[in-house]
Amino acid sequence: MRLFFVHFICSKNKKNIYLFFEKNYMPMTRKTLFIIIVMSIIGITARAQDSLVLKYGEESVAALLDKCLASTTDDERREISGKVCDELLQLLQYDAAFNYKFEMLKNISSAYSDDNLVRLMTFAVPLNNGKKYLYHGFVIHYDEDDGVKVTRLIDDEKKTRNPQFVDMQAGNWYGAVYYQIQQVGSRRSPVYAVCGWDGADLFTNRKVLEQLTFDDEWNAKFGGSFATEHSDGLHRIVFEFTEKAVMSLQYDPRLKMVVGDHLSAPAQFVHNPRYYGPDMSFDGYYYDKGKWHYEPDIDVKLW
Repeated sequence: MRLFFVHFICSKNKKNIYLFFEKNYMPMTRKTLFIIIVMSIIGITARAQDSLVLKYGEESVAALLDKCLASTTDDERREISGKVCDELLQLLQYDAAFNYKFEMLKNISSAYSDDNLVRLMTFAVPLNNGKKYLYHGFVIHYDEDDGVKVTRLIDDEKKTRNPQFVDMQAGNWYGAVYYQIQQVGSRRSPVYAVCGWDGADLFTNRKVLEQLTFDDEWNAKFGGSFATEHSDGLHRIVFEFTEKAVMSLQYDPRLKMVVGDHLSAPAQFVHNPRYYGPDMSFDGYYYDKGKWHYEPDIDVKLW
């Protein structure tokens, strides 16, 4: 018994389709074989074209980004960084872009979820007005049936007071450089923990712990229910501390929680974030039954 084997690649949804024909039971006409070969060539050609588009598009975006960072005024940086996002948005519409490394875009942070269904691409543009940075970003979600869904994030620029108490959408995004995303909910109703960095001003930096979810049309939504040592029912946790310090905040798979440095300040400065910094103890935040729970004094020996 002999088998004919044809591997047909469909570039649009990145599916690999394998066709087997058993000669004894399913004779293949020359016409059928010709059609399959042509379709295979078309699929391979489409993938090659996509790769070329991404390659040359990446070069264009990298050049624009360099021009943006070399600009001397905030207005120029805002304008050029907007063009960077316009071009990058076009590239991210290609299914092949989901796993494309974009190695030339060294100033853009890229983080994948552990289930490989979500990619976050974010970057910061330095400003001279005391705010320090303008943030740009994209949420890219991959679905086997629908392909990629790209959501552009628009920096709220901290116009929303007390963002800890507000759900934020793509159009009024908190604004940060995300470096880690971890699935914590069920696969049927995925919930993601997102850790990010925010250079607040000339005197302080921030770390942020976000919750990311999607609606039925894969639109991104930021906001959950968080507890801390001082508050309950927060929509996100924003940690602010002196620029001279470095705070750790990341998901630990062994503890199944996000673990971060506990921040404290001398008694006379407890309301001034410029004096806050790590005190050698650690706190944990874990997701359970739709809420984020706080656990103080994590034993780092368990790490």
